[in-house]
Amino acid sequence: MKFSINKKDISDILQHLLTITPAKNNVVAVTNFKLDAFSDTNQLKITATDFNVTSKVEVSANVIESGTMLVNAKQFSDIINSLPISVINFSIKEDHLFIECEQAKFSISYIESTFYPEEAKINTEKFFEIDAQNFKKMINLTSFCVSTETVQPALTGVYMKFDKESLTMTATDSKRISEAVFKVDIDIETPHEIVLPTKALSFIEKNINDETDIIQICFDEKRISFKFDNIYVVSNRFESKYPNYTTAFRNSPINFLTIDKISLRDALRRVSLLSDDEDKLVKITINNTTLFIESLISEKGNAKENLTDFAYSGPEVSFGINARFLLSFVQAIDTDEVIIQFRTIEEPFYIVNNKEFENFKIRFVLMPMRIERR
Repeated sequence: MKFSINKKDISDILQHLLTITPAKNNVVAVTNFKLDAFSDTNQLKITATDFNVTSKVEVSANVIESGTMLVNAKQFSDIINSLPISVINFSIKEDHLFIECEQAKFSISYIESTFYPEEAKINTEKFFEIDAQNFKKMINLTSFCVSTETVQPALTGVYMKFDKESLTMTATDSKRISEAVFKVDIDIETPHEIVLPTKALSFIEKNINDETDIIQICFDEKRISFKFDNIYVVSNRFESKYPNYTTAFRNSPINFLTIDKISLRDALRRVSLLSDDEDKLVKITINNTTLFIESLISEKGNAKENLTDFAYSGPEVSFGINARFLLSFVQAIDTDEVIIQFRTIEEPFYIVNNKEFENFKIRFVLMPMRIERR
């Protein structure tokens, strides 16, 4: 096995693949990258897996001699990242992989590729295509809401629903909900629901660049695959059923607040600086002329700010809100103004754009918090 490649063509890819490879595992092989070099096509294929998610990336290289091997993912990535931006030469000598770049030389051990897990495959050849940039946007708008707890494993993943006219992507940690709907014609006979590990979607989001036009999606009963540019990702699906989050949208709001996104964001950031509560609890009071934001539960002092540039239809109300969660939604809004809709201060609050887009819809849900007991 002997090949050369420029650092700039491989370093970022290795960093992204490293997020898939586990640092430790009882099966040592999966802590490694699998390298396959092909002299007939001058391609280097790098594979990473944690058994649930597998990704393969192909990059152009000057391959003099074909071969395959496994190298420790963290060690290999760290070495490549440390080298100058120049051509890197790889060769096998005396049962070691030699890595040379300008004046730097490394010699690392490797293991045979036969120890690597069998390649995950989809049991169908049918696929459909959707716009990659909108798919990336959907990941950005939802994945930050997944749960970090394993009590309900499905909540640690992202829910996806495909039907003939749209793709829906949703995430929730049971305290907040983020839903994105992309209207698109999908070549599918019946609606299909899938829950995916966040790791798979995060990897895809990081590797869709501005030039990526289309992403191909294919699934069977156990897995789903994504193919775009020179990247192929296969992921297992969660077996557990996703909760029916749509019940949070059953009530029609009657009170509407429209406010400048930047003004609300900055005020929330400043006021929550003096909130010691883990939830970054703040109190918001709204009447026809003024919106007050005040910190609560702090031994450091008190912060209060009022905003007057907004439009509100409804009675005067006061409620507590998780400033950290509200900020995450406000920052995800892609219009200059934010609309916050609600029925009562004991029911879900909806946070949406101040205009509707033809093929794209987002809506966020956040429960207000009681302040009387705090």
